[in-house]
Amino acid sequence: MLLGLDVGGTFTDAVIIDGHRVVSTAKRRTTKDNLMQGIGEALDAVLDSCDTSIIEQVTLSTTVVTNTIVEKKEQVVDLYVVTGPGRNVDDIFPVSPIYLQGYTDHRGIVVERTSTDGVRGIARMVQERSGTDLAAVSAKFGVRNPQEELSITETLQETYNTISNGSLLSGSLNFPRRTISAYFNSAVTPVFTVFKKNVEDALSARNIKAPLHILKADGGSLPMEHMVSRPVETAFTGPVATVLGLSALGTIGNMHTVALDIGGTTTDISLWKQGKPLMTKNGVSIREYPSAVRSFAVTSVGIGGESVVRIVDGEITVGPERVGPSAALGGNEPTLGDALIVLGHASYGDVELATQSLQQLADVLQANGKYGERENTFGNYSGNTFGDDSENTFGDDSENTFEGYNSEKQCTHNMSALDVAQRIVEKALETIQYGIDEVVQAENKRPVYVVADIVNPDVFVAAQIVVVGGTAPSLGPSIGEFLNLPVTIPENAAVANAIGAALALSTIELTVHVDTKRRLLVIPELGIKQQTYTLKRAEQVVERAKEALIEEALRLGLDKTQEVEVISIEDFPVVEDWQSMERLITVKVQLEAGVKHYVE
Repeated sequence: MLLGLDVGGTFTDAVIIDGHRVVSTAKRRTTKDNLMQGIGEALDAVLDSCDTSIIEQVTLSTTVVTNTIVEKKEQVVDLYVVTGPGRNVDDIFPVSPIYLQGYTDHRGIVVERTSTDGVRGIARMVQERSGTDLAAVSAKFGVRNPQEELSITETLQETYNTISNGSLLSGSLNFPRRTISAYFNSAVTPVFTVFKKNVEDALSARNIKAPLHILKADGGSLPMEHMVSRPVETAFTGPVATVLGLSALGTIGNMHTVALDIGGTTTDISLWKQGKPLMTKNGVSIREYPSAVRSFAVTSVGIGGESVVRIVDGEITVGPERVGPSAALGGNEPTLGDALIVLGHASYGDVELATQSLQQLADVLQANGKYGERENTFGNYSGNTFGDDSENTFGDDSENTFEGYNSEKQCTHNMSALDVAQRIVEKALETIQYGIDEVVQAENKRPVYVVADIVNPDVFVAAQIVVVGGTAPSLGPSIGEFLNLPVTIPENAAVANAIGAALALSTIELTVHVDTKRRLLVIPELGIKQQTYTLKRAEQVVERAKEALIEEALRLGLDKTQEVEVISIEDFPVVEDWQSMERLITVKVQLEAGVKHYVE
C-alpha cells in the first residue's frame, strides 16, 4: 500500500492506495502555526484501522518551502558569483552578490583561476558582517566546467555550514537562473531540514517504517534524505501534485483540456495537449525571480472556497485574500463557500450562519443603492480570447445566461442573501475565466522555432474542463455552464493532490556536455569532468547520458527499469581555422516523470 500526503494552504489531505484502489481518504485543516498538528490529524484519520506495517512508501507534497519563499521568510544567504567579463548582475538577484575574480569561457576553459586564498579572506570578512552560515556559489559557464565552482565551494566550507552550488542544481546554460536556484536552495535549507525531521518523527510515532519520499516541481519524487541538498526543487509541489493526481484519475484523455484545482485559497490552472500537461520552458519563477527549477506550467488565481467576500467602493469583491474559514464554519467574514451553501451547491456547516453573513452584505448594497445598476449576462464575457483573440471559443457566447440569474433584475425589491450569493459566484467565475484566458493566450503566443509549427500550428482551443479540489463538486458545474464546455469532476476529486503524490514516479535529471575538440565530457549535476572521451555524434552522447542516469539511479536506490526520457538535444557545429569542424553537444535526460498507474 502507498500513503500520499498533500499539505496545502487550506487543507491537508491524506490517502491510502492499495493497487488501483483508493481505500482510505482524509481531509483536515492545515494548521499554519504548527504544520505538524494538521499533518498528524490527517495521518491519524487515514490510518484508522490500517495496518501500518504493510505501507510500502510514503510520498509527501508540501507548501513549507513555497510558503517560506512567498512570505519572504527565508534565511540570510551570502551569494558568491564568478561572472568574468560581461554585464553587471547586481539588479537581477534577490541580494547583492559578492564578486570573485576568475573566468571560465563558453568552451569550459578556465581563462583566469579564482584564488583560494582570496576566497578564504573575502569569506571571513563577508561572514563576519552577515552572521549567516548559509552561502551559495555560481559561476558563469560553470556547467561547461564545474571545477572552479567546486573549488570555491570546498574553500567556503571552512566558513559556512550550508553551501549550494549552481551547476550541481542545474546543468542548463542560464547563469542567472542557476544562481537564483542556488540562492533560494540555501535560503530554505534550514526550514526544510526541521520539517524533514518533524515528518520523520510523526511517521515513526505511528509505527510507519516505509521509505519517505517527497515530491519535486518536475513531477517526480525522490527519497527525503536526498532532497536535503536540493530543497528548492520541492517548491510549488501543490500544483504539481494536482497534475499528477489528474493523470492518476485518468480523466484527461487526448483532448485539449483545461484542468482546474479549486482549493480553499486559490484555483490552479493547467493546460493539457493530447493528454500531456504543459511544462515551463526554462524554469519556474520563484517570487519575481526566474529559476532553473523545471516545473509543470501551472498558474494560480486568487479564488478558492474560502476566498473572502467584501464590499469595496459599493461593489462585491471575491478574493484574492483568505482570512479564515467560511461564516458557515464559524468564520468572521463571508466567503465564496458561504455563497455556494446559500445557493444549495454545497452542504456543509451552518446554513443559517452563511445566510446571515450574505444578508448583511445585501443590506449594505441595498443601502448604497448599487444593486441592479449594471446589466450582466452570465457567460457573455467580452474579454474572453480563449484560443483566438478575435472570437470566444468557449462556445456560443451569444445565448449563454447563467441559470437562475436574472440580468434585468432591478432595484425594485429588497435584496436577499440569494441575490448576493448569485453575484458572488458570478464574480468568482469571471476571475477564473480571466485567468484561463491569460494562460491560453500566453500558450498560443509562444515563439515558434521550427518550420513544422509554422505550417501546422497547434493552437490551443479547449475541448473540455476537468475540475478537482475540495470546492470542485460545488463550483465545477457552474464553471462548465459559464464557459459552455463539458465538465468532468472525477471521483476522489477532493483528494486528487494526495493521490498524485502517492503515485508519483521517482525522477532524476542529468545534463551531459561534450566538446568534441577537447575530448571533454562534463556532467555538472554530478560534478564530473573528464577529458578522455572520443564521442563525436549527438546519438553517442545520448547513450552516454542514459548510462550515467541509470548509474545515478542505482546509487540512489531508484528503479533502474524506469523509462528514460530525452528532454533536449543541442548540437552546435564549431568551425575553426576554416579547416576543421568540431561540435558542442548538450543532452538533457531524466527518468520519466508521471504516475505509477491509474486508480479506479
